[in-house]
Formats: sequence, C-alpha cells, structure tokens
Amino acid sequence: MSAKMIEHRGIVQRVEGGKAIVAMETAGCSSCGQGSSCGIGKMAGGRPATLLTLPVGGDVKAGDLVLIGLPESKLTLSALLGYLFPAFAMLFGAWLGSLLEGSDGATALGAIAGFLVALAIARLVIGLAPGLLPAPQLIPLSNHSNAFPKE
Repeated sequence: MSAKMIEHRGIVQRVEGGKAIVAMETAGCSSCGQGSSCGIGKMAGGRPATLLTLPVGGDVKAGDLVLIGLPESKLTLSALLGYLFPAFAMLFGAWLGSLLEGSDGATALGAIAGFLVALAIARLVIGLAPGLLPAPQLIPLSNHSNAFPKE
C-alpha cells in the first residue's frame, strides 16, 4: 500500500451476505506512541468492543484477526468538512444574528441556524461527491485468533 493508512485491529465476529461484522478493540490507538499516558486510551479501556459492518473483499471468516484501514488523505478532508466547516458556520451565524438584531437570543438563533445550514451543506456535498468519505478497508492479518473476547 502506497498511501498512508490509519489502522485499528479487530476480530471478525461473523460474515453474512458479503459483509463482515468486526469487533474493534477498545484499548485506544497505539500510533502516536503515548501509550498509557493517553487520555483517550484510558477512557477506552474496559469498554465493550465496538461492532462495525464492513464489505468483505477476500477470504475472511469468523475469528480472523483483521486491520481496518482508512486512508489518511481522505480522512483529513472529511474531518474538515465535518468539524471545521460547521464550527465556522456557527460562528458566522452568531455574528450575523448579533449584527442584524443585537440581542443574545438573535445571536444564539444565528449560531444554531449557521450550524444547521452547514450540516445540510456538508450532507449535500457528500451526497454529490461520495468519494470524500473515506472507505474503510478490511485487511486480513491471521486466521482464528483470540486476541480479545467476542461480543
């Protein structure tokens, strides 16, 4: 693979109709090297596994250890569209509401309207250009591993 990927381990629970149900580990990621000092890793510890349904491309069966990979480049763009754009739209809406009316209520309504309009625009853009959303890839690692318990 030439593109950089963000990867997370999981175990295939079952395969049905061309889709695999994968239980993801909840111990947090290990990509940044922070280990036990990471707050996200501490919060994730002890929680039940998250189940994902992903299309199967190859010989994958229940019990297989897999990696779920997301391309970094598309993840950055979708994060900007999903987080940064609504935040700026909310601030713009708040500014516009305070400019037009000047009251706290108008500022709050402007912020809510800006946020909702940004979400609608993001949904429309993703609908028109589905390639913006990163498609997760199921990468088999080994067969019949019991790295963590099944849900």
